[in-house]
Amino acid sequence: MKKNLIYILILLIGCNVVYAQQPAVKMPPMIYVEGGTFTMGNPGGNRDEQPAHQVTVTSFYFGKYEVTFQDFKKFIDATGYVTDAEKPDTVRLKHGLPPRGINNGTWMMNMNGVPVPQADTLKPVGNISWFDAVEYCNWLSKSTGKKFRLPTEAEWEYAAKGGTKSKGFKYVGGNNLDEVAWYLGNSDKRSHNIGQKMPNELEIYDMAGNIREWCSDWYGESYYKTSPKENPAGPDRGTHRILRGGSWGSEEGRMRISYRNNEFPYNSALGFGFRPAITDETAARKAEPKPAVDLMKDLDAKGFIDIYGINFDIGKATVKPESYPIVEQITAYLKEHPTTRIMIEGHTDNTGSDALNLSLSDKRALSIKAEIVKRGIDAGRMETKGFGSSKPVADNKTAAGRTQNRRVTIKKL
Repeated sequence: MKKNLIYILILLIGCNVVYAQQPAVKMPPMIYVEGGTFTMGNPGGNRDEQPAHQVTVTSFYFGKYEVTFQDFKKFIDATGYVTDAEKPDTVRLKHGLPPRGINNGTWMMNMNGVPVPQADTLKPVGNISWFDAVEYCNWLSKSTGKKFRLPTEAEWEYAAKGGTKSKGFKYVGGNNLDEVAWYLGNSDKRSHNIGQKMPNELEIYDMAGNIREWCSDWYGESYYKTSPKENPAGPDRGTHRILRGGSWGSEEGRMRISYRNNEFPYNSALGFGFRPAITDETAARKAEPKPAVDLMKDLDAKGFIDIYGINFDIGKATVKPESYPIVEQITAYLKEHPTTRIMIEGHTDNTGSDALNLSLSDKRALSIKAEIVKRGIDAGRMETKGFGSSKPVADNKTAAGRTQNRRVTIKKL
């Protein structure tokens, strides 16, 4: 009997040891950022920071701190994930990147191959690629049941400026850079534990410096010229992703809130890190664009309609869910008029390549058709055409007065 009790005790102790090694994943501290409208960009900044323009973002949650070494280690231990910095140059060459050349280190060791000491576990994790950051957010989502993601560039700048509590500071959290950020002038050329500098108006730490932070957007140098006003999410495609905020190695001139960094998504450096965001689903639903009540009436009256504001995921050639109400209105019209056939014509902003313009606009038209077919309409009743890049015309202006060629035209056949 005693032997059985001892055996059971050993099993329980063993179970506790295993549990201690694999603790439940906790939610990181998140700050609620109430949505609002702000001026994005800087008229006196670099060319890609211009023009300054009004942007409205929907409420969301944002990481109070940058993801730390110990946070990231939990992800690695749980999944066995291998970061891009740890992969051989053959993988980099596959994605069109040059060889790393000298060893720039990895998330767990410096460029001299020295492992990160235990004392550094509260420092923001470095040498993180955009893909590494996305994989971490995906893991955190599965582990907590919340939908974590990277912030958009607009969300990042809005939060950095203090959201609805903004006091108009020069830097994130104040006008004295040394009080709010670790940068080249005070960092001793290394990162520091999170939360040691003053937070901004929203109680978010280290957005001004310590480490640069990946955003979800593709980078476009002239994107601000055509950026939509509501929840902009960057160009449809590109070669580089956005990084925001200065790092411990940034010069003072690059520490302004509007300064934009960009890099290949597979690339990483000691000063590249991130912090997560979560969509406020209730606020997002309230902000969903509502279809025009007279949309189909206009089709009967004019024989065609121009539809603006349809959001696409061009990479997957699909319509985004927030634009389903417009698709459903077109579907309802076709069900009420069973003999009517239509042409779906896609348009796009000018990318500089006629072939790419045609491809993008064709995908827009095809994605609308696919959604309508899913809703029970015979595919034979719809034709599609990729118009390409459309020139500015009188009926092709947004309410804000900017040309918006990323539209879809529906014509009766």
